[in-house]
Amino acid sequence: MGIGEATFRELLKHRHLPLALEEIYDLGWKYLKDSKEELARIAGQIKPGATVEEATEIVKGDHPRAFPEALEFTKKEMLAAREFLRERGLATLPDGEDLKVIETPTYLRHVIPFAAYSSPGKFEAVQQGIYMVTPVEDKPEMLREFSYSGVRNTAVHEAYPGHHLQLVCANQHPSLARALTDAVETIEGWAHYCEDMMREQGFSADPKTHFVQVMDQAWRACRIIIDVDLHRHKMTFDEAVEFLVKEAGMERPGALAEVKRYTSNPAYQLSYLIGKHLIKGLREDVRRRMGTKYSDRWFHDAILYAGSMPFTYLREEIEQKMAA
Repeated sequence: MGIGEATFRELLKHRHLPLALEEIYDLGWKYLKDSKEELARIAGQIKPGATVEEATEIVKGDHPRAFPEALEFTKKEMLAAREFLRERGLATLPDGEDLKVIETPTYLRHVIPFAAYSSPGKFEAVQQGIYMVTPVEDKPEMLREFSYSGVRNTAVHEAYPGHHLQLVCANQHPSLARALTDAVETIEGWAHYCEDMMREQGFSADPKTHFVQVMDQAWRACRIIIDVDLHRHKMTFDEAVEFLVKEAGMERPGALAEVKRYTSNPAYQLSYLIGKHLIKGLREDVRRRMGTKYSDRWFHDAILYAGSMPFTYLREEIEQKMAA
C-alpha cells in the first residue's frame, strides 16, 4: 500500500508546489501542534475549565436528532453563508449559479463519510453544483459528525464561498486551457481558507464553530502527515486510522473511510492545509504591497475568476493584476 517515496516525490514535482516534501511534512506537524494549543484555549470559552476532550463532547453532542434534520440544516446554513457573502461584498457571485443539496449516492458512501461537492461542466448554461451529504445509515454515532457547528463550517467549505463558488467562477474564464486545469491546492486550499476567512468576517464567530474549525485544521494537518508517511511506507493503513481517531478526534467509521480515500489519490490530502497556508501567505503579501488599494473582494475575485491554476502560476497571475 502506498506508491513509495521516490514516486511520491516525482508526483509532487509535477504539481509545481513551491514547497519541498520536507517543508510540507514539517508544516503538517507544526499545524497539528498549534491546533492542539488553540483547541485547549477555546475549550475554556465553551465551558470554563473544560479540557479539549470535554469541549469536544459538548460540541459533538449538539447535533440534530436524525439525519433528515441534518440535511435540512445543511440547506439552511448553505443559504445563510451565500447571503452573508453577498451582503458583505466579499466576492462577486456569477449569474446563473445554483446549488442543490442531496444525499450522497449509495455507491459513493464508502469513500465520502461526511460531505462532498460535484461541480457543473464549463459549458452548462445553468451552473448548478451538487452538494452531497452522507446519511448515517446503520452508524448512529456518525450523527456526532453532524453537529450544528460542524455542519455550518462544512457548508462554508463545500458551498459558499468554498468549492461551489470557486468552481463556478473558474468556469467563467474564457480560456479552454483553464477549463482543463484542476490544481487541488487551489481548489481545496481555497475552501479551507474560506473557513477561517468567514469566521474572521463575523459569520457564526461563536466559540463552538471556532472550535470545530480548529479541529478541522488539526484533521487537515493529520492528512499531511498520513499522506506523506502512508505513501513513503512509514505508516500502515491501521496506524493511519488510529492516528485520525487519536489526533483528530474522528469517529472510527469516518476514519476508516477517510484512509481508504487516502490510499487511492496520493498527494491530494496534503493539498487542503498546504493550499490554505499558501493562500493566506499570498493575501498578506498582496495586502502589504497594495496598501490602501487592497480589498478582500479584489483579492478573492482575483483567485476565483483565474481558474483552478497551480499555485505557482496563480501567484504570477495576481502579480500581473496588481501591476495593472
